[in-house]
Amino acid sequence: MSDAAPARPRQVTVAAWLIILGSVFVVFSAFGQVSAGSSLETRERIETLLSEPPAEGLGLAVDTVLEILRIVAMVAAAAATATAILGTQVLQRSRSARLWLSVLAVPLFLSAAFIGGFMGALVAAAVVMLWLQPARSWLAGEPLPERFNADGTLRKAEEAPRKQTPPPTAPPTPPAPRHEQERQPVGHAGPPPPAYPQQQPGPAPYAGFGQAQPERPQTAPVGGHAARPQRRPAALAWACALVWVGSGLAVALMLLASLVFSVVTEAELLEAAGDQRAELAAQIEDLGWESLVQGIYAATAVLVLGGIVASVLAVLAFRGVRWARIALTVSTGALTGMLLAAVLAAPPMVLVLVPVAATFVLLLLPGVRAWRR
Repeated sequence: MSDAAPARPRQVTVAAWLIILGSVFVVFSAFGQVSAGSSLETRERIETLLSEPPAEGLGLAVDTVLEILRIVAMVAAAAATATAILGTQVLQRSRSARLWLSVLAVPLFLSAAFIGGFMGALVAAAVVMLWLQPARSWLAGEPLPERFNADGTLRKAEEAPRKQTPPPTAPPTPPAPRHEQERQPVGHAGPPPPAYPQQQPGPAPYAGFGQAQPERPQTAPVGGHAARPQRRPAALAWACALVWVGSGLAVALMLLASLVFSVVTEAELLEAAGDQRAELAAQIEDLGWESLVQGIYAATAVLVLGGIVASVLAVLAFRGVRWARIALTVSTGALTGMLLAAVLAAPPMVLVLVPVAATFVLLLLPGVRAWRR
């Protein structure tokens, strides 16, 4: 990074302190949730919730729900502690801290929502601010764009830098007509001739000098490639948003499934199955309860890792990194093909296929493929 980087913009300072204070608030809320979990009031509220639809048919016990809330609260506290420390590192212009904040914002946002607070969403929004200008240029050690002042505020239109135009040169003075020279009195020698030939100011005349020139057509740069657009295509922004939302929902669902299988016994699961109890019991008997739980854990680990990788690739593609966009296009294309085959066996999978296929199509648009920072 350059040592001559500009001073820290106000946007970075505000975002970092929002991350720090919001994370501290989430930590206190999480410990408050854990301490209040054994109270009589909390148990009565959970019993009331489980006795009404739609939670009535889940077959969960009060102790099971309390255990799930305790695990979620501990996850939120751990993620919030890490984000608070990373927020201080962002103030020191740490790009790796911003990357880790982007990764931790997803579990913090999801877990904080379960403990009844909006601070997780506030921290996630502050992390997004770090990827926007002028924070992005400052963290990269680059000069701020021209539309920003040194402190990161937007520059007014009248303060925008203007190109200095040279003052117009005076036209050359024409020589006096011959008849006026003849009228001068006898003995008047006139001004002495210059000792050396004087150069006329201004450019030398040429054919068409002083006339408006026709506008020349703009040609492509050397190599035959047209100039890449500098404005981020809207299709790319929509594709990255679909990746972030889809990855977050998939990871949240798998984490919730792992939490449920970690606290629910086989008997409780069969009791909650209702009319499908016999079919579910046969499937569990074929697979084995331990094998089923381990398979859920393994699928969660793979999906969480894939969601993190996809989210990071979407962030890099959003910034204009070409190889990240290509990798994201290939991965979404492969996932689209697998989901097409899965829809034939399970038609409800079309709900997953539609956003994935839309992301793949958006990444293949010519404007998205041509854009690069």
